[in-house]
Amino acid sequence: MKDEWESPYEEDGVTLGPEEALIRESEKTKALKVEKLQLKDTIEKLQSKNDALANDNDSLAKKLRSLTKQSSSNIYPETNQTHTLRWAYLLLTFNLTALIILILFHLK
Repeated sequence: MKDEWESPYEEDGVTLGPEEALIRESEKTKALKVEKLQLKDTIEKLQSKNDALANDNDSLAKKLRSLTKQSSSNIYPETNQTHTLRWAYLLLTFNLTALIILILFHLK
């Protein structure tokens, strides 16, 4: 109960009257409200920035998946040119083998 009757003190030790104490408390309350609003605004900005970054991340992940699918399907594409080159090498090998066999039989 003694605490209720003690007067609030300022930092420099001067006793505040009830009106000054009330004014000071209302100023503190106003400052806290302003700070709270600024923090809410900051939170909203950060949330919108976070949402934008999440959208960018999703779109980049989709691009990466599509590029990965394309590159995995195009690792060894079977084209007419590679098919023709395989046949050419096969025929060249066959002909050289046959030529070597004929030369060996002819020399015996």
